[in-house]
Formats: sequence, structure tokens, C-alpha cells
Amino acid sequence: MNDLRSFLADPFVTLVLIIAIGAIIGWIYEERTHSPHGYITSALVGVAGAYTGFHLAALMKLASSAATIRLLAAAAGALIVLWGWRNFHLHPKRARKRR
Repeated sequence: MNDLRSFLADPFVTLVLIIAIGAIIGWIYEERTHSPHGYITSALVGVAGAYTGFHLAALMKLASSAATIRLLAAAAGALIVLWGWRNFHLHPKRARKRR
């Protein structure tokens, strides 16, 4: 167990895991929603959300010894940012008409 903790404590491994989580969730989200933005854009937005979620969990001191909680927060952050980006980015003309 200590080997896993030391492996996940490595900043390079953490960065690779955040990128992988964000890209995979972005790809799956694109598969499910069929948004017109494409796989690469969704993957990049997913990576941004995963990075944000991971570091927000770190700022809130969520289980500092268990990196898995922070990686789950990265997955949740990717989903939240993808959802928000899709809902608020697809209809910019509708938002202007409401004003």
C-alpha cells in the first residue's frame, strides 16, 4: 500500500492521471451527447475540468493521504465543466435574446 501511495504522490504520475481522466471522460461525454464540438475539444475541456476538480479537492484538504479521493474529484470536475460548457456554450444567441 505504501508503494501505491508513493507512486501516486509523484507529481508527474498525478499529471498523467489527470490528463488521462479528463480525456477519457471528455471522449465518453462526446460519445453520449453528440455535441458539435468534436472529440478533441471535449477531451481538452475534460482535462481542464479534471485539473480544476483535483486541485479544488487538494485546496479543501480532502483526504490528503488518499489520492484516489482527489482523482474522483478530478472525474467529477471534468463532468461538471463539460456539462456547464456544453449548456452555456452551445446557445450563445439564446442568452443574448433573453436580455
